[in-house]
Amino acid sequence: MKVILYMGITPNGYIARENGDSEWTSEEDLKEFQAHSKNAGNIIMGKNTYLYASEAGLLPFEGALNIVVSHEQLENKYGEQVIITDQAPKEVLRMLEQKGFATAFLAGGGQLNSSFIKENLVDEIYLDVEPLIFGKGIKIFADGNFDKELELIESKNLNKNTVQLHYKVLK
Repeated sequence: MKVILYMGITPNGYIARENGDSEWTSEEDLKEFQAHSKNAGNIIMGKNTYLYASEAGLLPFEGALNIVVSHEQLENKYGEQVIITDQAPKEVLRMLEQKGFATAFLAGGGQLNSSFIKENLVDEIYLDVEPLIFGKGIKIFADGNFDKELELIESKNLNKNTVQLHYKVLK
């Protein structure tokens, strides 16, 4: 199964403010994000992303099976379009394969991203680099002991100030 990690990010490596706010990304980032998640048919997120997106009225993401990975008990008020699980990354991917998906769309946060990259499960990374820097927040990857080499597949401007970088993760 192909795993694509997709993140709006600041030039200094943050995907959200300390409170989980990621609504500072551009309209173009949001459109690209939605197109990729609909293309994959699923979206995998962690607890904090789920809670923030839920409070912001963004859930469930349309056109995609929403999978929330958390070791805490969370309320699912969205029905069958949302699955909440405490499974490990490989088990989440196995579940998606059993449901007929060929691509998994990983959308954060930092802890979840790290758990997938540490297990060498991420195949491609899209980074929409936004023109904003803030000093504290949630990093794209939580601290951990891992190194990954990337190969640039494509770079393109999404708008005047936002650049999309598309990488292959070398394995």
